[in-house]
Amino acid sequence: MTRTSWRWVACSLVVMASVAVAVAQAPPVPTPVPTPDPVTVTAAVASGKLLRYATGEVRTTLEPLVAIKDTDARVALPWGRMLEQEKKYDEALVQLRKAAALAPANPEVQVWIGEVLMRQKKQGEADASFQKVIDLMTPKVAADVAGTDYDSRYWLGVAQQRKRLFDPAAASLTKCLEIRPNDLMATYQLGLTRAFQGKWTDAVTLLTRSLDADPGIAYAYFYRALAQDKLGRKDLLVLDMQRFITLAPNAPEAERAQAVVNAAKR
Repeated sequence: MTRTSWRWVACSLVVMASVAVAVAQAPPVPTPVPTPDPVTVTAAVASGKLLRYATGEVRTTLEPLVAIKDTDARVALPWGRMLEQEKKYDEALVQLRKAAALAPANPEVQVWIGEVLMRQKKQGEADASFQKVIDLMTPKVAADVAGTDYDSRYWLGVAQQRKRLFDPAAASLTKCLEIRPNDLMATYQLGLTRAFQGKWTDAVTLLTRSLDADPGIAYAYFYRALAQDKLGRKDLLVLDMQRFITLAPNAPEAERAQAVVNAAKR
């Protein structure tokens, strides 16, 4: 090989080495972050406001999606819940049944159909709706050998609670907290269940824990107030009822709460 050839090989090796070093030192290409679906995000925001009984804000949030409220279950469900908070129970039921047709496997829809039927004092129909959730979730829980299916247990527990099956509901929701020890909604729903069972001290503890995590849960104040009353804590009863009225002045239970506060002032 001639001297020129050796020089050409040496230069080629240097270039190749430089390229290899450059490639090795190049920063890794970041993995693209999926853009959140705007409908899903908006529906989630609305659901959070519904929990806080901020009904007017819910309507403002959902209005941009009005065109798809009858065709997209993600919008149909919170829209129906909003109508329930506005006490438009017939309209709410129509809307929630549209959501059920769009998402027949979604247990939350059937729970809220049952809630509206309870507001209409149609307990038998409400229980049938809750039973649909129980029938849907029970096999899923039974098949969950690993014991990690939070969602199925949560909706099973909520439906059991609404159907006044308080002991099974408490068992389902307690298991949820074993899976997710600090879960807000499981803590709140178990607190409600303990109140319905007449376990007042446990109810206060759990509802206080849920309010520590989110002080905007309107009905947590209402049911904690009832538990405080049973424990003889009249001052705390009044305080919690006042908080409930502040958050949910148009709730069906607001009149009862106001009567309690007025009586305490006499």
